Order: sequence, then C-alpha cells, then structure tokens
Amino acid sequence: MSWIFAVILITPAFGFTSCDSFLMNNRRLRHLQAKQEGSTHNWNHEPFDFSSRIGWDNFYKEGNPSDDEQSLENLEYEWHSHMPHSVIVDAIAPTIDAASKYYNTAAADNEIPSILLVGTGNSALPRILHDAFDTSVRVTCLDYSPVCVEMIRSMYADLCPNMDFVLGDATRLKETLNSDKYDVIVDKGLLDALMCGEGFDSDLEKLMAGIDEVLTRREWGMSILVCFQLSKSNREFLIELADCGTSHNPNIFWDFDIPVEGSENGRATFNLARRCALDEKNRIVNIDHMITDWE
Repeated sequence: MSWIFAVILITPAFGFTSCDSFLMNNRRLRHLQAKQEGSTHNWNHEPFDFSSRIGWDNFYKEGNPSDDEQSLENLEYEWHSHMPHSVIVDAIAPTIDAASKYYNTAAADNEIPSILLVGTGNSALPRILHDAFDTSVRVTCLDYSPVCVEMIRSMYADLCPNMDFVLGDATRLKETLNSDKYDVIVDKGLLDALMCGEGFDSDLEKLMAGIDEVLTRREWGMSILVCFQLSKSNREFLIELADCGTSHNPNIFWDFDIPVEGSENGRATFNLARRCALDEKNRIVNIDHMITDWE
C-alpha cells in the first residue's frame, strides 16, 4: 500500500514568517562563515516566495552577481548551512555499503548504489556525496528550475562522471523518473519551501507519494529529511502513514529530531526514514540496523 496523505495543518514552524527567516538565517550564517574564513563569497538576495519557480529562477540568476571567474565554492549555496554534510554521509553509509554488496553479487547489470537529491539547488552536497564512499555511487540532482539545473551541470558535470542532472518537478517523481529506483533520497530544504505555498498539502501529498514510489523496496532504502522542526501532529501523521506497509511495500520507519553535533545554532532538524521488512506476523525485522547513535 502506498502512502496516503491528508491535509497537514500549518504550524508556526512552517508559516511565512519562518519562510522569510529561512533565507535570512542562512544569509547570516554564511556571512559569519565567510568572515571567519576570509572568503570573498558574495551571494546577496532578499526573501522571496519560496514556492515560486520564478522566484527560484531569479535567485539563481541574481544571487551571485559577480562577472569575475569564481571558484566552485563561491557558486555553491547552502540552505540549513549549520547542518554538516558529514552527518548525511555518515547516515547513509550503511545503506550504500549494503546496496553495493548486493549489486556486486547479483546480476544487476553493473548497477551501483544510487542517491536522489530532490530540490537539489546549488548545494555542495551532490559533489560531496559523489566522492564520499569507497564504492562508486550514482547521484541524481533534480530541480524544477532550469536555471538551477544548467548551473549545477556546469559546476559538476566534468568533476563528477556518475552524476545526472534532471529538470523536473519533485511533486511528480514517478512521471519524471519513470521506473527508476533509488537507494537513498535526500530532501534538504525542499519540504520547507513547499510549505510556503498556498495549498501546500496537495504538494506534500504528491512529494511523499512520489518518494515512496521511487525509493527502493529493499530493506536498506533510506530517506533523509532536513527541515524546520516538525510539529508533533506532523510527526504522528508520518508515523501513522508508515504503519501501513506490506511485504510488497515495506513499512517506513521514522526517526525524528536526531541530535547533530554542531547544529545547535540552527533551526533545522535531521530526520531519517528507512524501509523495514516485515516477517510473516507483520513484525518489523532488521530494525537493529537502524542508525540512531550519532556520537
């Protein structure tokens, strides 16, 4: 059974005030980081409608106005910049390892572990994940801004041979990605942006249903969600949805608000969901493989 989503009530954590502070907080942290490191990074932008494609196109067009040749780092911009990329790498490492061992022993047509980033933006995360593991991985960067997709293609295509760039809507994952399945899916800030739009409940329903469709059915399947803190009702709702798995569509087991050292000054939370197979009595198996200790 696929996930079925209902209307999720807006809480202050997802209101438009937080959408404004989402950008302002990242600008403040980037400014402090640049000052500390002596960086010449210059990415200026005022708050805009984060649910607007035109707004995002303008962000990528105008955010860094310098005409000078710039380093790769100066072209990259991080939402929730206080959340270390190493945390995501460490979280998905067991999944990458499990998938790699399976593909190496199965008749998988030279398949390698795969990672999908939804709403990837111009983050450094894709290139970090591409090179983070002992085994090769395929990284797919999906964004609905054509300006963004062409930007990151120019940034990473030559450096990352196993990276794909897809122009597509994250609320239409199944249609955009056809029958492709991914071992890991990462959402770092997309859910927050969707929450800024009117009628966001429909977009969230489509996003989560699409993630369920394209995430591998194997027990190592993992989805990472970095977002503003989820309300109690939203967490309970996700847990309720995760309790309707079957042997064909295994449960999603959520671990919310995982402590992350070094992220105390930010407002984002680290959340993890993983496929869990069921035995003949509908009991979760392999739960001991869940990653819950981050120290």
